[in-house]
Amino acid sequence: MSIPSILYTLVILCIVIIVHEFGHMIVAKSNGIYVKEFWVGFGPTLISFTKNETRYCLKPIPFGGACVFEEDPECEDPDRLFNRSSVWARIMTVFAGPFFNIILAFVFSVLIISMSGSSVIMTTELVEITKGSPADEAGLKAGDIIKSYNGRKVDLSAEVVIYNIVCDGSPVELTYERDGQEYTADIRPEFDEKYGRYMFGIVFGRSLDKWTSMNILKYSFYYVRMNIRSTVQGLKGLILGRLGVDSLSGPVGMAGMVSDIYNEARQDGLPAIVLNMFNLALIFSASLGIMNLLPLPALDGGKLVLLVLEAIRHKPVSRDKEALVNFVGFALLMILMVFVMYNDILKIVRK
Repeated sequence: MSIPSILYTLVILCIVIIVHEFGHMIVAKSNGIYVKEFWVGFGPTLISFTKNETRYCLKPIPFGGACVFEEDPECEDPDRLFNRSSVWARIMTVFAGPFFNIILAFVFSVLIISMSGSSVIMTTELVEITKGSPADEAGLKAGDIIKSYNGRKVDLSAEVVIYNIVCDGSPVELTYERDGQEYTADIRPEFDEKYGRYMFGIVFGRSLDKWTSMNILKYSFYYVRMNIRSTVQGLKGLILGRLGVDSLSGPVGMAGMVSDIYNEARQDGLPAIVLNMFNLALIFSASLGIMNLLPLPALDGGKLVLLVLEAIRHKPVSRDKEALVNFVGFALLMILMVFVMYNDILKIVRK
């Protein structure tokens, strides 16, 4: 891996983590919750300063961060402790981190499409049907516009491609538009040995001819939604066994990915490098937001489950039980991180 690709990886990680923790902090402060520390990275503190009662720290290992709340009941203003705030204030504070990651992904999406919409966004209009393919046998023709699959509305061709990657070859109901009329066709995709995935035998057209401000915002939303869906479908594929554990990647795997993409993009100059780095940041930010909402201990989603239970029961879950669940969840999360990092290193060594 080259030094520029490592630097790009660190910048992307830091931006995404800072925005995530900033979401927690800004919503906590707006609800009067005392934020004791805000730090990025792990390990010993390199730089720190205090502003508006919060200590900000930079640490050397850029694989995480934290928004730390005051827990000492003997502090100057115990009513501002996180656990003594209203349950809805705590729910909003916990949810804010993942939500800010989704907002960041949308910002990157707007930048990407504004810079080069035609090379990133492909509409769902078909320009070619492979002869003898499942789509050809189902009667699809060039000029048809794919509207949905299995009842799920699609606006970008990549949504259909991602479905092909994670699908198991089961029949798919495609709804398409031809001459202003909608039709449906049941198609069973065929496995393509060359590409290693199921395919319909269709080729999509390029982007819109004219990009207005409204189209940029609209397709930015579609692009972020597509990345969220791909994360969910990837998780579903892992759970159902359609994707192997080798498909999991952590910071080391991300660095390898950045290196590969950087080496390809640099041949086209700085604009191509920036565009690809924005795209990686978008994917990572959207994925981090969704992954953090999983209802697992030590993740924001696990905390939200406990807080929602508290809101329903009108009393908090026992602090001892909560601490035990979080400890076990954190330990399992660390084991998973070590496994993923080991897996990433093996992938790099095997190249």
